[in-house]
Amino acid sequence: MKILIASVALTLLCAGLLFVLWRHRPGIPGLVSSRETQRLESTWRLWLICLVGGVALSALLALAVGAQRETSLGYLRIVLSSHAGEDSWMPMLRASAFLQAHPDTLLYQGVFFGQHVKFQYPLTALLPLDLPQWLFGLSGESVVTIFQIVSRLSLVAIALVFFKLFMGAMQASSGGRELKLPKMSKGALIAMSLASTLLFYPLLRSEYHGQIQTLMTLAAGLALLAWQRDQPRLAGVLMALCCIIKPQWGVVVLWALLRRQWQFALFATVATGVAGLLALAVYGWNNVFDYVSVVSFLGRHGESYFINQSVNGLMHRFYFNGVNLQGAGQLWSGTDFPPYHQVVHLATVVTSALLLVLALVWRIGKRPSTTDLGLVMLTLTMASPIAWDHHYALLLPVFAVVFPAAVKRQPFGAWTMPVLFVTLTLSCQSFVGPTNLAAGSVWNVLQSYQFAGAVMALVLLYRLSWLEQPLPSAARRDGPELAPATVY
Repeated sequence: MKILIASVALTLLCAGLLFVLWRHRPGIPGLVSSRETQRLESTWRLWLICLVGGVALSALLALAVGAQRETSLGYLRIVLSSHAGEDSWMPMLRASAFLQAHPDTLLYQGVFFGQHVKFQYPLTALLPLDLPQWLFGLSGESVVTIFQIVSRLSLVAIALVFFKLFMGAMQASSGGRELKLPKMSKGALIAMSLASTLLFYPLLRSEYHGQIQTLMTLAAGLALLAWQRDQPRLAGVLMALCCIIKPQWGVVVLWALLRRQWQFALFATVATGVAGLLALAVYGWNNVFDYVSVVSFLGRHGESYFINQSVNGLMHRFYFNGVNLQGAGQLWSGTDFPPYHQVVHLATVVTSALLLVLALVWRIGKRPSTTDLGLVMLTLTMASPIAWDHHYALLLPVFAVVFPAAVKRQPFGAWTMPVLFVTLTLSCQSFVGPTNLAAGSVWNVLQSYQFAGAVMALVLLYRLSWLEQPLPSAARRDGPELAPATVY
């Protein structure tokens, strides 16, 4: 009853805030009125209207079906508590312990295939857990506790990155003119950025589960920020941090090479290579390359559970192949995978290939902008056979880049704001309660609402990239490594 009352109160609060934003159009405290400040206020207000409107809609539908926990507001209460999940850390601890107890047995054959523990990361991802144990004598549990604390604090860092990216995008859409903000105004905008972070469902879900994805979202956001500020070397190193967790992100190096972004590609390759060589030295050649068997298995089977927001998950559920839900508790199987299905496998391979090829060849002659880097990041997430809902947390920094540009450029004409609202709401809020009611029917395609929103976000990125004007070839040869975020 207490949870229900709190959910109703928070929903009403969001509805009231939405009414104030829409009806009274409040400005940013401390700003002196001018053409630039009015546009800044308008863009931030529209962002909050889209975000809060989506939160309110999600909460109302969740209350209607009795699933109030499965919303941003529901998970916000948990994240603000002392709860600490172990979704990533538990399998990593199991893998680390297995390596110590069975040094002569292949890790993935023993843990993944033998014990059926879903340790699906490459061994480079295990280095941050093992190195502190060896160097400082810490226990694995102590290292995990440290990472859980850092992960929770990183929500604040992600909010600051969001603020910097949003303001950088505003500056780029104003022809590069920097707007000096009073301290009061900057504080208000940082507070709004923190509120945006704490109302972003995929990020809250990531933190609730104890997912390393939270730290990867921070690294991806910092990479976008470095790219936006013409720092390709730093951007490359930050992208390498993502690659050591998800090796398929290494495709970004090929993307950069095709666009002659040598510094970014070099630093990303070297940083990833150093981590790979260290893993080889520590864990051995056989263990490192045993990971190929896991990648092959995941590519063939994928996941059928409803939070797998990819083509693979959609197709498994459409053919009722594997577990979608397990009772009212919506339990995820930590040991089982759906049976192999030839049509699902073929659809997964074809769509993944199409997504990746399109991103790689898209406007190769154009100097890549921050929008283009966000495009390839989202593509790498969507092209994976397994894209859990919390993997889309990276859309928060991506939206910080594209939202101001979309408001300025109106890429879909009069439909731009409705499209932005629907895209943001579907991809970044939870509709688990109402859509899971269709799990047992052909209407279970509605469970892939988040993937549909991600597709809309990808179309928006392609549209904005198309509207960006490429610089002349001479400028590409003689100018700096990277162009400003957007050229109008």
